Amino acid sequence: MKIRLAIASSRAEVLRCQYLIAEVYNQEYNIFFSDDSYDLHGKVEPWPHRYLMATVGGEVAGCIGMYLRDTYVGRFGNVGDDEVRRAVVAAGGDAERWLPERKREPTKLAVHSNYRGFSLGRILLGACHSSAFRDTDGDGQSFLFVACAKQSIWRSQWGKIGIQSKVLKPFPIYKVHEDYASPSDPMESRVIIPDLHVPRAWLDLDVPADYDTEQVRRLR
Repeated sequence: MKIRLAIASSRAEVLRCQYLIAEVYNQEYNIFFSDDSYDLHGKVEPWPHRYLMATVGGEVAGCIGMYLRDTYVGRFGNVGDDEVRRAVVAAGGDAERWLPERKREPTKLAVHSNYRGFSLGRILLGACHSSAFRDTDGDGQSFLFVACAKQSIWRSQWGKIGIQSKVLKPFPIYKVHEDYASPSDPMESRVIIPDLHVPRAWLDLDVPADYDTEQVRRLR
């Protein structure tokens, strides 16, 4: 299948991504979103700040968001910058380069029901780690990643596309995750250091660009 990977740049594109995320997360997890408020026990989460979308013939087949500030891991996972800094050092990362104040967080992956079975989820997850999507501030500096997910998702999604991570701490239990996580498959907050944990093929992936799903699904 031919897809186009691009950053949602117009208000219309952002709304199309938000519509897909809202549809998927409301149907599967009964989660709602807001621009200016949140309540994890009331199942209301903050919208991402940036979106990467995969389109097919102009239709948004899938998308993934990214928090550029006020990360979920920090705000709700109670992970401070000092903890991220220690994890970077423990993983062998360059503490002078990978500053905890400069971090991104992939979030809210969604694939339209008509396009499941083509590995779009894994492709979007890998592509969101690309420098083209991550580092767009124009100052020449890089950002590391933090994220939270179930242990099984860390293995089956990040692990399957070759992306490693360093555990920060268990993620607290909120009502918003009652249809997602469980005691047998709890959530963890982790840090991902690009030059240590992310395959070069994902870091260097061009965005925007056209791809065949078979072409990118094998990247590691």
